[in-house]
Amino acid sequence: MVDSTNSYLLVGGYGAGVHCLRYDADGALSPVSSVDIADPSYVAYDGARGVLTAVVEQEPAGRVASARFTVAEGGSDVRDQTASGGAAPCHLALHPDGSTLFVANYVSGTVGVFPIDAEGRVTGSEPAQLIQHTGSGPRADRQEGPHAHQVTVSPSGRWVLAVDLGTDTVYVYAYEAGRLTEHGVVTLPGGSGPRHLAFHGSGRYFYLLNEVSWTVAVCSWDEATGAGEVGQLVQSRAEADRAKSDHAWCAAIRVSADDRFLYASNRVDDTIAVFAVAADGATLEPVEVVPAGGAWPRDIVLSPDGTLLFSANQHSDSITVFRVDAASGRLTPVGTPYAVTTPASLLPISA
Repeated sequence: MVDSTNSYLLVGGYGAGVHCLRYDADGALSPVSSVDIADPSYVAYDGARGVLTAVVEQEPAGRVASARFTVAEGGSDVRDQTASGGAAPCHLALHPDGSTLFVANYVSGTVGVFPIDAEGRVTGSEPAQLIQHTGSGPRADRQEGPHAHQVTVSPSGRWVLAVDLGTDTVYVYAYEAGRLTEHGVVTLPGGSGPRHLAFHGSGRYFYLLNEVSWTVAVCSWDEATGAGEVGQLVQSRAEADRAKSDHAWCAAIRVSADDRFLYASNRVDDTIAVFAVAADGATLEPVEVVPAGGAWPRDIVLSPDGTLLFSANQHSDSITVFRVDAASGRLTPVGTPYAVTTPASLLPISA
């Protein structure tokens, strides 16, 4: 059950600032505080050390920013002069051991690796390690070169996976002592344009949302060996929407905490797709595709208790809220859209 006194949502986006909102059991949102960072399109939060870190998604050179943060007072002591290692950084991930930050730079197709100090802040003026992806894909309009779109850490923390939309590849890196070593790849069908992945709680599967081909790929995963393989592919769009346009610009993918349901957003269609996950995690079954309630749903997240889903609608400057049916996973809109400028990412936290 949502604790209305200690449930918050960090909102990253384009323009000025990260917004901290409170939400209650009915999904009603209200402003609490903010952090003064420019173009903070994706955000991470270290609650134990009270540090918020964001990518500054700018071209030709992006940056990484961090700030001291409390829910009540917002951000202070902002530091934003660390180069991200490329153009348009769009995603970041903190390693669970608290010592390292990983950043995906979309336009340049690079992954930056940054040491974190004892206070939880990024150190240095540039990445300690920079990895350049190479190659391209068959869709010349979207895949003329590498486009690193997400970095995520495997369940054990042993591996870091970098999803590259431009090369139809998930790069697997071994992580040790703050550095990455090339280990293997998971290759998608040509023209997939993979964007984001989410792990099943068992650690035996991850689900990959393909932005260009508007599919979800179920990938088996061996945590011991760092090997993955593509299995089932399912459509993320409603049949009627497929007939209208060849473009969907799929965006965000999330798995419910109980591993029973999966959610994916489609930006061109302004929809959210719901899937039932098999008990073993190996297959997906479509449940429904519903309107997002706003334009260009760039990110979606579930509340930690799984009762609410939030959609960041970038082009309509709004966040919409849905009640999640515990039995079926189906979504029902609640309340009225919350107005916020160009929301691009959402992160639930507690104080």
